[in-house]
Amino acid sequence: MIGVIDAGTTTVKLVVYDEDRLVDIVKEPVVKNNPQPGWVEIDAEDMAKKCKRLADYAIDKYSIEALAITNQRTTAVLWDAKTGKTVFPAMGWQDMRANELAERLNRNSTLRIARTIGKMVAGLSEVIPAIKNRRRAKWFVTLSRLSLRPNHTSVKLCWMLNELGDRANNYDLRVGTIDSWLVYSLTGEHSTDYSNAAATGLYDSFYLRWSKPILEIIGADTCMLPVPKHSDEIFGEYRNVPVTGVIADQSASLYALGCWKRGDVKITNGTGTFVDLNVGEEPCASSRGLLPLIAWKLKGDLKYMLEGMLFYSGSAVELLRDIGIYSDVRETSELAFRSKDEDMLLIPAFTGLATPHYVTIPGLLYGISNAMRREDIVKALLEGLAFRIAEIMDIMKREFPLNEQIRCDGEMSSNDFFLQRIADVTGIPVVRGAILSGTSFGANLIAGRALGKWGRDFCMPFSDTFERRVDLRGKYKRWQNLLKVAKNLKV
Repeated sequence: MIGVIDAGTTTVKLVVYDEDRLVDIVKEPVVKNNPQPGWVEIDAEDMAKKCKRLADYAIDKYSIEALAITNQRTTAVLWDAKTGKTVFPAMGWQDMRANELAERLNRNSTLRIARTIGKMVAGLSEVIPAIKNRRRAKWFVTLSRLSLRPNHTSVKLCWMLNELGDRANNYDLRVGTIDSWLVYSLTGEHSTDYSNAAATGLYDSFYLRWSKPILEIIGADTCMLPVPKHSDEIFGEYRNVPVTGVIADQSASLYALGCWKRGDVKITNGTGTFVDLNVGEEPCASSRGLLPLIAWKLKGDLKYMLEGMLFYSGSAVELLRDIGIYSDVRETSELAFRSKDEDMLLIPAFTGLATPHYVTIPGLLYGISNAMRREDIVKALLEGLAFRIAEIMDIMKREFPLNEQIRCDGEMSSNDFFLQRIADVTGIPVVRGAILSGTSFGANLIAGRALGKWGRDFCMPFSDTFERRVDLRGKYKRWQNLLKVAKNLKV
């Protein structure tokens, strides 16, 4: 049996698997604080204590053969190697406090020159298409959209280093994402896997190295950073149990859903929504705002992906519950199906808009009247999220050949109305994984691969398929017009 530590945004879970059979789940809450608007702080030391407690439980009760780790990405943890204690509370992936810092960093001359050269190469590749297939050219095209964003680990690290100032000399600083912090807490080793490294904004996924120009811009040094490893390597031991199967959450779910071929797409609907496209063994550039990342790097198997995201999807459904629209998020599918309103539209910019806009604007609800019912608001929210996903899928279709199926996991994928609307607006069949926690299942598969427990890959089973019932393209077009208004609205 394998125990998986799934360190998410709201909970830390231990999931125990016996091959493909789920044996046990134990959950602990993540201690988060929001001391100011836009700030999301995580008590990383509390998280480490809970992970050790969960690992002890798995070892003592099930005599597990390995301990795997999957985790939320881009959360930044800074600690002192002399004491093993954190220097600041971890800055969560949703933390936007460094927005002004990111804007200032993006005016750096090195980045401006890189973007200019990238745009020149992108333009040249349109005239000479053969250039597009060269890795160097794709690297330059990616630079044309290079932008440091407040959700990147890189910008969070820069913010913390700026706050420390000269006090940084008092510490032997180490920085990492949640996986690095948990590996360090469990084994004493400072390492990460390639999928987590690629999501930091500090790593060059095209050439598999930490980016010296970015490190210079943010004022960090390579000695602070973890050593990247294959996800199916042994990262160390905890109580004589090997720690392996270390992989970022979105990569883990891509693997778990069997998206192993070029053109395979999955959507994970949780606190946020992440749309990931497997682009194969070669990195792919996006000129329209998708992020080029490493899907996974295993022994003998390297896959890249393009990603689009919504920062606030499952969180938006919970927000409507918290303000009293309904008492249980499980009601939302039935409520939305009950609505007869076709006029209400919602722009779900609760924390701004991510892919492909990356702008901070207020959300917008359009079409209210005295006939409005709560189910209409729920429907407008779920459709608005589906339309945001459709925007990302439109970009993917334009930039890469897709396989004709979307695979979904994540707790919010239990919502039938939501998945139906994704199918209705995209016209692509949507398949729901039988195990919604694809992140832990993927880490389990990779840890088992590391132990030689299975000689071939297998993925989770699937439950339901949603195909287009209603053509929503007309309503989607109206929503897009409203989005243009929202982006330019000044009151």
